[in-house]
Amino acid sequence: MTFQWIITLEDEALYRKFISKYETDLSVKKRWERNVQRTNLVISEDIVWARVVSCLLTTQQKSGRGSRVERFIDSEPQLLSFPFCRESKSLADIATTSLKTAGLRRTDRIAIEVVHAMDVFKNNWQEFESELNKLNEHSTVGTERTAARWIQTKLNGFGPKQSRNLLQWLGLSQHEIPLDSRMIKVLKNLNFPVPLSATALADENYYCFIEDGLQEILAHVGVIPCIFDACAFASFERD
Repeated sequence: MTFQWIITLEDEALYRKFISKYETDLSVKKRWERNVQRTNLVISEDIVWARVVSCLLTTQQKSGRGSRVERFIDSEPQLLSFPFCRESKSLADIATTSLKTAGLRRTDRIAIEVVHAMDVFKNNWQEFESELNKLNEHSTVGTERTAARWIQTKLNGFGPKQSRNLLQWLGLSQHEIPLDSRMIKVLKNLNFPVPLSATALADENYYCFIEDGLQEILAHVGVIPCIFDACAFASFERD
């Protein structure tokens, strides 16, 4: 069985209009510098750890401008410090207390995931670093998708969306982007032809099917997916 995406001129015009509205936003320019030009890209335990924990915090709770998650991350808590967490004797308790004090949700679950992530860093950092460096050297749809799937097998709490969120946050991806509730709203407004739901997107195969379609559309428009994602984010922050 095969499936063919047919992109019309009307589709292209709709996407171009949306992108032109937000492409001058500062956040979009920063995405270009970080993910396309890869300015100041560094892969280290400290940086990757902070991004891993930040990704876990954004699951199933608001994380946009002014949210409790954003305020917590911006405060640079000890939970984002790899040396501090590595030396902590009761990391789960520290994480739970820190998150509850910040008024965040899923505190017990996130604490368990943080502890598991630390085990991965302690025992498999060299393998983790090697997988990330592969993207730094050669970033394509295929290599990014492979890396996202690898992350899902190593880190608890990382599904299709968060694995891509991590890669994008690190500046290592251009083609595979996070598909979350905000992106679902944007795509529906742009008349994306396939039904979308957060529940369905938890399945890796369905997620990749939707990514394939979006990448096909953006290829016609001539826009890198990570820049479209930045425009989508900017639309919510501005509007």
